[in-house]
Amino acid sequence: MNSFNLTRSQTGKAGAMFDVGFYTSVFPDLVQKECRRQADKVPVVEFHLGDGTTLDICHILQLSDRWMTVAFFRDLNTCEDMDIGFLPFELVVRITVSFHNAKSRRLGFTLTEPSAPAAQEAKPPGPAGKPVTP
Repeated sequence: MNSFNLTRSQTGKAGAMFDVGFYTSVFPDLVQKECRRQADKVPVVEFHLGDGTTLDICHILQLSDRWMTVAFFRDLNTCEDMDIGFLPFELVVRITVSFHNAKSRRLGFTLTEPSAPAAQEAKPPGPAGKPVTP
């Protein structure tokens, strides 16, 4: 498994927090570059929150100026069920991107929403945020 960490100080400005600009440009660019480099592996993105919680992110559903909506895996063994979380940007203190062997991890992070019917039903309605596009 290969991985790398992103912390607030790596967002381009000293001491800056992860913000909408990070999630719409820096983050997708880094993930796409690594996914191309490690095409045979499954990308796993974890958001480490200020309260000690770690979320295994499936994808980012929406972004606003101050918060985001994410779909995250509830059961890391099966990766079948997802929950939706609404997070203020300042709650995310570290992001870990790792790449796993496809035999040990069936599903991982996607930059765009999966086309599965369950994912479509789980998407929150309304224009409150902007969808993430690579």
